[in-house]
Amino acid sequence: MNGKLIDTNVIIRFFKGETELFSLFDDLENLYISSISVGELMYGAELSAKKEFNRDNYFCFCEQMKVLYPDLEISKNYGKVKAAIKAKGKPIPENDIWIAATCLAADLTLVTADSDFSLIDGLSVETM
Repeated sequence: MNGKLIDTNVIIRFFKGETELFSLFDDLENLYISSISVGELMYGAELSAKKEFNRDNYFCFCEQMKVLYPDLEISKNYGKVKAAIKAKGKPIPENDIWIAATCLAADLTLVTADSDFSLIDGLSVETM
């Protein structure tokens, strides 16, 4: 699979109107999101002052994207990534491990604003 997986933080910045991110979404054919990001977006919407508005907007966005769900290959990569990160002694958030494992399993470049992902060997990262 070729393409890019968009991290939750980039999606949120897109919704906040950061115009430099708009062109990223011109070619939806090669863009993916993780089901983990869908959950993070829905969680953020539930905590926001505009719950229904944000929930509806995020859900509509997610319906337009190709969503990747954990499978056996992603789960296998999750175990490898989590063990490697633990060995380095630099923990990263659990959801980020799942997102990285998804990218590794699907051979996707991760588009993120998060520097934690640089700790993961073999992960292709595009920092925004």
